[in-house]
Amino acid sequence: MTKAIEQQLIENISIILKKSLSADATLADLREQKKASFEAIFKKDSGFQCSANTFQPYVEEVADDLLKWQANKDQQILIALVKKIEQLFTVLGNLEQSYSE
Repeated sequence: MTKAIEQQLIENISIILKKSLSADATLADLREQKKASFEAIFKKDSGFQCSANTFQPYVEEVADDLLKWQANKDQQILIALVKKIEQLFTVLGNLEQSYSE
């Protein structure tokens, strides 16, 4: 069971990484057009420790959380990790959808 969870987390983070690279390029383009002047993608109470106006630091945090969970299989770390992954998928999906329209 744990191996299946681990594999699914790795797959999800891999997808998020790919989407985040595209999203960060989109954000850079929007900033050049003066259309993206926010300081952070997620609010302070989102569960993320980092605060950034690109997705890469959030992806790194999720990857670090995966490593922490792999080291000790702590359920609280897993729950927090899954919530962060869900948030990233939601925001990346929304950005992708609104920018492609």
